[in-house]
Amino acid sequence: MMQVIVEAKNMEVTEGLRSHAQKLAGKLLKQNRKIIKVHVTMEAIKKKSNDPQANQVVVVVDVPGKDIVVKKRAVDMYEAMNLAFDVAERDMRKTAEKGRTLTRKS
Repeated sequence: MMQVIVEAKNMEVTEGLRSHAQKLAGKLLKQNRKIIKVHVTMEAIKKKSNDPQANQVVVVVDVPGKDIVVKKRAVDMYEAMNLAFDVAERDMRKTAEKGRTLTRKS
């Protein structure tokens, strides 16, 4: 059973954000069944006039071996979360492919 931890800095975690993070974390299980936990940290960064991307999401996927850490910023928190989980899924797929090709060569 995978553990999903959702927390926030400088903002409140709404039920919608929490359920969206848990849904995206569930999709990661398709890539790797050995996930121990997924830690999602959302942060509302103080807006600057020249930087519209004021929402940051950090996703840490704890898997045996090397952990996957992804940071993404976007205008909307949901968009930042989608981007971060897409990159985490891509990294997990890449790691799995590396393992498969290494076992084939030996």
